[in-house]
Amino acid sequence: MAAQLSKDQQQDRHQDDVLAELEIAAGTGGATPVVPPHILARLQHHDTHDKTQQDIENKLAEAEERRKKLEEERVQKAHENVKHAKEVSEKNRHDQGISRDESMERLREKQENAERVRNEQERIRLAKLEERSAKIAALQKDESQSHAEIRDIKEKLDQADARRKALEDEKVQKLEEHLQRVKNVRDAEPEKAQYEQQKVDLDLKMKAVEQRRVDLENALKDKIQARQALADQVRQRQVELAAAENATNAEAN
Repeated sequence: MAAQLSKDQQQDRHQDDVLAELEIAAGTGGATPVVPPHILARLQHHDTHDKTQQDIENKLAEAEERRKKLEEERVQKAHENVKHAKEVSEKNRHDQGISRDESMERLREKQENAERVRNEQERIRLAKLEERSAKIAALQKDESQSHAEIRDIKEKLDQADARRKALEDEKVQKLEEHLQRVKNVRDAEPEKAQYEQQKVDLDLKMKAVEQRRVDLENALKDKIQARQALADQVRQRQVELAAAENATNAEAN
């Protein structure tokens, strides 16, 4: 292929190769480029009379300028890369800080919500306990009132029994008095009639007292049954209250 090139083309190509070597030589140092003797000899051998030392130095200066420009671009690119890396690092730190702040905020909100739920559950539990306690207190009050009523009925029964015994004693006494008068009085008809009337009156009073006693016994029996039912209801309420309180405490824990 070199044989096919003209002499001028071969000479230009040779000069380009030499200049390339000069650029390489200039790139190895920072001082003003100097043409080495062996390169000058090669140039003179190829009839480079039109290529003066000044031309070569100009080419070398241009090559040095291009090298410096490339070096500046490389340094500038390195600075830009460092700056970009710093910006990315700063952005990552900023994003991480925001992410941590958001995580802490979400955690704080969860804790506040959990605290509100616990407070509400405790409020409901206390309200239920107060309501059940009020119901039990009302039942206990009713039970106490029923007990007082039963005691009153028993007292009245005792009074009725005492009254009945007094009437029986009075009847016996009247009979004894009548028998004594009959013995002492010859004509006993008026006394007998009076005795019979007194006996009728006493019988009526005793029947009334007995009916009163029966009524009181029936009322007492009803009150005792009602009191027993109320006591059973109070005990059931207390069992339910204890079970509910245990369940609420288990939920709170």
